[in-house]
Amino acid sequence: MHHSNNFKTIIINKTYAYFVFDDYFHGMIQKRFLVFLFLCLFCQNTYGQKTNSFSGELTYKITKVDASMNPLSSEDDNSENKVIIYAKDSLLKIVNFNSQNGYQECLKHLTREKSILLLEIGDQGYAIRMNDEQSMTNDSLYSFKNKCGIKKRIGGLKSKKTIMNHAMLANELICFYSKTIPSRYANDFSGLSGIPTLYYIVNDDGLYRYILESHRFYDPPLSMFMIPEEYEIVTMDEFIDKVNSDN
Repeated sequence: MHHSNNFKTIIINKTYAYFVFDDYFHGMIQKRFLVFLFLCLFCQNTYGQKTNSFSGELTYKITKVDASMNPLSSEDDNSENKVIIYAKDSLLKIVNFNSQNGYQECLKHLTREKSILLLEIGDQGYAIRMNDEQSMTNDSLYSFKNKCGIKKRIGGLKSKKTIMNHAMLANELICFYSKTIPSRYANDFSGLSGIPTLYYIVNDDGLYRYILESHRFYDPPLSMFMIPEEYEIVTMDEFIDKVNSDN
């Protein structure tokens, strides 16, 4: 059984929990929530188009940057902040790894629009069913304008340039996306026709750059997308009650 950080210090009540699993661009979120925010980015926002499919693996590196797009910490500090997406047609497993807080996992069924967050507290594992309210997203803060003629390879995928605007930012941001893989397998921004390969996420803690490091086409085993037998399946409310009862 894998060990995660102590979730008791993170989820205290339902208000905090819904900050974590709601659209994380809103509300006051402290640094200790970031590992969950990065994960929920992919857990929440990958529903959408149902044409085409992808089986394989996507790895994104996450770096906190300033307004000039310069890293706020050394490359060594950021080197282990990643999101890895495993896909098998309509099944996803999203693994977020943070060098300070360890990792968390989320399972998704794209067709059925179901999400399961896998967490551990001590020796007990939980598979938390996320309902529509907890999986709600809001990409209306983001808009994109495609630019012709500028292409580059990012993470091994031929990518096109696009300009991203955000309601909380004064400056435009240069991003890239690839039509090789449908957008539903990463962050499904409504303004993009493929997965983003270089883009930015804004939240109250700052600005984060996501860049595709690598991709791989293969057929992962079905067992990768199954809930471990020893995990207890609960709703978010049940999980919060269990955590609070142990405090």
